[in-house]
Amino acid sequence: MVVNRSQEDDVSPALARTAEDELDLFDYIRVLAKYRRMTMFVCLLAMAATGTISYLWPPSYVAKASIVQPMESAGGKTGLSGLLGGAEGALLRSVMDSTNVADLYVGILESRTVVDAIISRFDLVHVYDVSESRFKTERKLRQYTNIDASEEGIVSITVEDSDPNRAAAMSNAYVEELDKQNKKLSVGQATSKRVFLETRLKEVEQKLSRIESIPAREAQVQEMLYELLMRELELARIEEAKSMPTIQVLDTAQPPERHKPKGTITKAVLAGIVSFLCVAFFAFSREYCISCRRREQDRLACGRGHSGSGESAASGRAATATNAG
Repeated sequence: MVVNRSQEDDVSPALARTAEDELDLFDYIRVLAKYRRMTMFVCLLAMAATGTISYLWPPSYVAKASIVQPMESAGGKTGLSGLLGGAEGALLRSVMDSTNVADLYVGILESRTVVDAIISRFDLVHVYDVSESRFKTERKLRQYTNIDASEEGIVSITVEDSDPNRAAAMSNAYVEELDKQNKKLSVGQATSKRVFLETRLKEVEQKLSRIESIPAREAQVQEMLYELLMRELELARIEEAKSMPTIQVLDTAQPPERHKPKGTITKAVLAGIVSFLCVAFFAFSREYCISCRRREQDRLACGRGHSGSGESAASGRAATATNAG
């Protein structure tokens, strides 16, 4: 019987520890209730601080400009689309106009050349107060600028700034810089075409200067080629000299009358939720550490109790043996 009681004494603490390790919903609620004052204080403090900072933060304004490809350029049949007729040519021109041209515009607007021009034009190094750092200024400008192309081929330039007039001016400046870069690229292409035609025309003129020594049929071909090159050269010179707009402005950016919503309530609520989660994590972690220390103390106390019981039993057996002797 003594052995059975010892076994019961050994099993009971283990079962008790297992029961203590099993947590239910009420344990979590009990922990949150215990730290309710701390939770409320931290959450209210975080919400009040976030709401105050958001409310006092300087307002920002958003201006937007929209552009499309010029109708003259979109309607002309050039290159491969000019060689195709009917539905195939119309489909190819539609795809090129709505995707390739818009993506090209976006790429030019996001280029370093355009960004540097905007920074210099509005002295953004001092406006953004970035300690004379051109790299940081460029990063801030890209952060406050959004350039997007729709499926219809409309390119939108959105600029955010603390000054509504500057926001609108910067959006329109992007459009002007895009037109400037487009003209530069177009003139360069036209110049290359003119130089090529002039070189080819000189070669034909040299052949025509020796027209007596070439067959009549070849002479006729060279004369026709000369007339064709002359017409193309005149067209190239006209194209090089013209300064028509390369883009069409759909919406000019206007100074916004109302500032961008600050989202004060939303930010305050999010701050409260994050604070609640942080306090809850702290509370559960602290209670877990306290519980671990308590269980360790219980194990040590239980071990000392078993050692004392064993010594008492040994003393009793020794006394019985002495009386029997």
